[in-house]
Amino acid sequence: MLSSNGTVPCRHNDRPVMKRKPCLSENCDTCTLRAKTVLCDLEGDDLAEFQNIKHSLDYEPHQTVFYEGHLCLGLYLLCRGKVKLTRSSARGQRQIVRILGPGELIEKQGFGERALHEVTCETLEPSQVCVIDKARYLAVIHRNPQLAIKLIQLLSNEHGVNMDQLDQFTFKASRERLAGLLLELGDRFGKKSADRVQVGLMLKREEIAEMAGITVETAIRLLSVFRDEGLLTIDGRAITLLNPDRLTRIARR
Repeated sequence: MLSSNGTVPCRHNDRPVMKRKPCLSENCDTCTLRAKTVLCDLEGDDLAEFQNIKHSLDYEPHQTVFYEGHLCLGLYLLCRGKVKLTRSSARGQRQIVRILGPGELIEKQGFGERALHEVTCETLEPSQVCVIDKARYLAVIHRNPQLAIKLIQLLSNEHGVNMDQLDQFTFKASRERLAGLLLELGDRFGKKSADRVQVGLMLKREEIAEMAGITVETAIRLLSVFRDEGLLTIDGRAITLLNPDRLTRIARR
């Protein structure tokens, strides 16, 4: 939750850690993410106001930014690093819903009144999160119709992503799910060279299984099968896709 000075306490080794630092650039004017991030793609007085209604927090790897079921205290924008979003069942089972990178709004439903976090957000690497005062940001939207249109489009795209995820879990087998997941991670975070893609995330087998909605044993077995079929290489947690075209055909079956 927010402390008395407006910061968010994060935890490291079960001890509260308080960090409050400026964004990567002291001024949002020169931030390289601003042009591609709807939330802060602002000019003039609106941009100046935006800088007054946000504060920036630094996190170490594997720290929790917020917990599922807790009250949203603002809008959360990922400025640097990567985070994973997870949901838990009543039986304590956990699933990774999504992994986000720099420039992404962490939760879209945060615009709602007294909204609750639908996921738990945990950092995968050193990360920086901007927490934005929602009420004052809504005032910026009210006087900026173009920004309102962009945000509507952003929320519509999110609905499409959610429907695609539902289709994955409803209609596709484990092999197809894993192939689709590897392609998505490679497309969003990977490094391409020639005809191969190095997935830019070092994920545990458990995390891969959670994202694909399969058991850890199934994930390990299928990764070995894909490797034996010449579709990828595995070096510890590093995965390189050798034949993205064939993986695409598998994912679309």
